[in-house]
Amino acid sequence: MHYYMYFKHDLELDGDWGQWDLFFSTYNLSNRLTKVFNKVCATKKIWLIAPEYNFSDNELGSIEDEIHILNGSNEANQILNFLKEVNIEKFKGKRILVDATGFMRPHLLFLLAYFKTLGFPKVDFIYTEPDRYSKKENTVFSSGSILHTRQVTGYRGQSRVSSAKDLLIIASGYDSNLIKKIAQQNENAEIVPLLGFPSLRADMYQENVIRTIDANESLPEDALSSPIFAPASDPFETASTIKMYLDNNNCLNKYKHIYLCPLSTKAQTLGIGLLYQQESYMKKPVSIIFPFAESYDKETSVGISKICIYEFEFDLVP
Repeated sequence: MHYYMYFKHDLELDGDWGQWDLFFSTYNLSNRLTKVFNKVCATKKIWLIAPEYNFSDNELGSIEDEIHILNGSNEANQILNFLKEVNIEKFKGKRILVDATGFMRPHLLFLLAYFKTLGFPKVDFIYTEPDRYSKKENTVFSSGSILHTRQVTGYRGQSRVSSAKDLLIIASGYDSNLIKKIAQQNENAEIVPLLGFPSLRADMYQENVIRTIDANESLPEDALSSPIFAPASDPFETASTIKMYLDNNNCLNKYKHIYLCPLSTKAQTLGIGLLYQQESYMKKPVSIIFPFAESYDKETSVGISKICIYEFEFDLVP
């Protein structure tokens, strides 16, 4: 039960948050991102500009803080270019804070793998929950074409020869198009949804289920009959819940390959990434896959419900 050793707590906008040496956040038009960026006290603060948000030069020209435009052919190249520019090695052992709220999920996962692999002892992540999504269950997050579906860099497990089926666990969010895409490309796998419960807000669980049901035609007939539940705002309980499911059902021996697909909250995405790193799943037939969309909406939420900070200590081993 070592995932319960990790520390998390809520922050108040008018409270004292402390001081960090480096803070960075991915920019979009969400007010919850800007409020946190302005509140954080850090020696160095940087906005990352993700190409998926399709900001124009005029839009970026209004940003007064330091920015870094992510350039590269994939999530690894983009993050590595940024870390090289900021000289991240000099911050090892110092206080680093990352706002996960606006990040693309594959970038967030690669960043987590980098910190773990390069021996950073501890990194803080912050996540701001919205009061509501702008169009409730009809909120559209990704748009345009699905460019490709592949394993996230740093999360490719070992292959093995077997006649058994694959297992696909989809952490389901509001983006039914992405759920459909990943399910269609793994139609021969056994598919198990992971739903966020308790959800960020009471009505968001119903909205989440509605969006998952919207993708039901692409899911096996009984996929929604036995979902996994993990708190939408807790990466550590998410990691523990998936680990328990895989162990209790002997999944590593039962299936040819296990695929995890994080399409829900960034908190759950962090939990899936932490589980993968801490359990050394890269040495086993387990991978994290993701459907890469062409673009994402610049603003999908209204207000701030809660701000959570998660302390990732990478020397807390199983």
